[in-house]
Amino acid sequence: MYEIDVYRLLIIHGGNYIVPKISIIVPVYKVEKYLKRCVDSILAQTYQDFELILVNDGTPDNCGIICDSFAAQDKRIRVIHKENGGLSSARNAGIEVAEGEYIGFVDSDDWITYDMFEYLLNLIEEYDCDVSSVSYILSKGEENIKQSKIEIKCYEGNDSLHNYLFEGMSKRIADFPVWNKLYKRHLFNEIRFPEGQLYEDGATNFMLLKRARKYVKSNKISYFYFQDGASITRRGFQNKDLEILIVGDQMVELALTVGDQEIIKLAKMKQARSYFSLLSKISLYGFTDKRSFKDKTVIELTQKLRSEYIFLLKSPMPLNRKFVMSLLCIHINLVKIPIQLYSKIKLLKL
Repeated sequence: MYEIDVYRLLIIHGGNYIVPKISIIVPVYKVEKYLKRCVDSILAQTYQDFELILVNDGTPDNCGIICDSFAAQDKRIRVIHKENGGLSSARNAGIEVAEGEYIGFVDSDDWITYDMFEYLLNLIEEYDCDVSSVSYILSKGEENIKQSKIEIKCYEGNDSLHNYLFEGMSKRIADFPVWNKLYKRHLFNEIRFPEGQLYEDGATNFMLLKRARKYVKSNKISYFYFQDGASITRRGFQNKDLEILIVGDQMVELALTVGDQEIIKLAKMKQARSYFSLLSKISLYGFTDKRSFKDKTVIELTQKLRSEYIFLLKSPMPLNRKFVMSLLCIHINLVKIPIQLYSKIKLLKL
């Protein structure tokens, strides 16, 4: 448990400590090269009534020192130094000390537009919601926004969960992350991220949206999700990746507590899609060890995907994903051919 030292805060703020409106939590681990870009984008926000909580998750590089130097320059920045416990542990540590009425998250190798938090807060206040979200793009470092016409949609009750699961199945960029959203603080009462588990956002967001009265979404691009070769989505398969199946089970269990048959069906489709996601990863990036496509894991996942094939054909998965799924059900090697052709076509267009 992390205690808030109110006396220390009063001293820092000259005896006039005012509780901030928003708490922005940034877990920090081995991002020395990118941390300044992230923090600078937060400090440049048009909305300034926030505290920035940098959680040094036992990083072995100089990030801890960098965090302290930021805190020395800006009174809104607080630093937590803790032993390494993973992303969920770092986020939970930030939640424990967060003082704001609202909570937002930014990953430390990503960055945001100058108005993201002002926009998210305005959405919540204008539409009287508990959660707001913006769109994001995958980036390798270049800010090249192609913004379509701004659309804002508001969901209430079970409609929030239905949309959350539906878009998770139907869109290339899903709505599962927490870092493109702003939450009312009370939603986190008794809800924390599962520590030691990958794909931590999925079930946690489901619980938060289940608790929320209303949820407002905008397609305004405001968050840049940085992708490099070390990204978890772009490296070879590890046994730990099988934890996505655990998350799928958790989503189904949570959906059953709602009792809505359409939500339950979508959760089961999301669970079944996990076999597709894992096989796609193996096909594109292989294994991190010396295993081959004849490995027992591949055989079992292929059998599972084949058993769910008809069910997933009826799902809101995009047609191109269904095509890839069909190839995977025949043989995992078949997927590389269309992917390589697609990559070459993209290069020719540049």
